[in-house]
Amino acid sequence: MGFTEESQTFLVAAYYRELKETFGERGIEAFVHAVKQYGMQRGSRMAQRAIRDGQKLDYITFCRYGEWEPSEEIVAAGKVSKTQIAGYTPDYELHVLTCPWYRGFEKFDSEAGALYCANLDEAINQGFNGRIPFRTVQTMHTADCCIFRVLDAGITPETDLRHRSGTVRGFDYHCADVYVAFATVSAGVFGQQGQDLAARVLERFGQQYGEEMAQKLQQLAGENFRIA
Repeated sequence: MGFTEESQTFLVAAYYRELKETFGERGIEAFVHAVKQYGMQRGSRMAQRAIRDGQKLDYITFCRYGEWEPSEEIVAAGKVSKTQIAGYTPDYELHVLTCPWYRGFEKFDSEAGALYCANLDEAINQGFNGRIPFRTVQTMHTADCCIFRVLDAGITPETDLRHRSGTVRGFDYHCADVYVAFATVSAGVFGQQGQDLAARVLERFGQQYGEEMAQKLQQLAGENFRIA
């Protein structure tokens, strides 16, 4: 098994458990802060690429410069996200009916998933362009589907929202990005204890997915995720 949506949710859930069990409410606050920092960093990379290409930082560009596509494993298993566009004007509204991240969090830690999903997408948009009126209305952790709404997005049924070539990153990259972002916040807040906590997360990852994947994750962690 390679790096997938599931292995990414495992890392997030492992950080949540370690932070909560070690530091209680302060750990939960650090977790939410880490989610936001990770999301904003990801959005910033998207904006960097878009600006480099001379693109306007609107929601259409945001969609086209997204960094993820379903992993090969999820596609092969027929478990990709199922979405439905509930409206275009005046506001664009997207409903997510099934989601591999939701299934992953249900498997590993639904409490972590509820906090992660409630905060992530708005943070990505904030990092890309804080002026986009994007809202996470609800998620599957509290309702029957996720709802994302963008006011006056300017999207029509004919709008091309396909990913621009070269923007997508593999889930090895995404998993390493999560691991480093949460490790950085943990160390920043809790010092050596936070560093030790990140080491325990890596150990848990190796126990779950094998030492080879853990070593690969550690190698990728040396990349600078702040730049595109």
